[in-house]
Amino acid sequence: MNKAQVMQMELHLKSLRLQATLANYKRVIEEVMAEQLSYEDFLARLVELEIETRHNKRIASLLKAANFPFTKTLDAFDFKRLPNLKKQVVLELITGNFLADTANLILHGPPGTGKTHLSLAIARELCLKGHRVLFTTACALVQELARARNELTLTRFFKRYNKFELICIDELGYIPFEKSQAELLFQFISNRYEVGSLIITSNLVFSEWEKVFGDPITTAAVVDRIVHHCILLDCDAKSYRLNASK
Repeated sequence: MNKAQVMQMELHLKSLRLQATLANYKRVIEEVMAEQLSYEDFLARLVELEIETRHNKRIASLLKAANFPFTKTLDAFDFKRLPNLKKQVVLELITGNFLADTANLILHGPPGTGKTHLSLAIARELCLKGHRVLFTTACALVQELARARNELTLTRFFKRYNKFELICIDELGYIPFEKSQAELLFQFISNRYEVGSLIITSNLVFSEWEKVFGDPITTAAVVDRIVHHCILLDCDAKSYRLNASK
């Protein structure tokens, strides 16, 4: 091709948003010629490169949107410290099958036993598989809900959050909420019911959730919605941080 044809082709690639092809086609031409491959091989390499690049960009975008405070992996999690937790159950969770059933995942146990680590690791694995995930704390979520209520945008808030297949709510029960805050959290969980999955980490068992929601009726309604489709992970052990400090 002459210079004008090359410029026209590159304009077409830009128009089609084939950015990886545009950036790499010259290098791929050199590789194919050096290896004496066919035109079909040349096209296949460009297509594979474009797909791989787009996949990597999507995963990077999902990880950014997930708002993970830090990176935690399953490889770094010490399952031996939690005798009641079966590793095979966790490995099944990262297949993402429970998301199709809009099932919820509850991790309960004392502080410092790895609940946040495990929830982050599971959520990250699902992100890497292409699922839309969001991580937040119970306190931060309630603050966002209160802001949306004050701005009269709660309906929009629920719609935006329901686009996520999985929402992780960390540290439920660590900080008591006022009645209005507990009611907002109840609305959020009710709106989420059978729409998308939740991962909730808490230092409280279900029978103690009244400490969070303030009254038995609201607590019963919340627990009823969550346990309808629920997987419970027992993270009962001695605090890792406390042992490390000793």
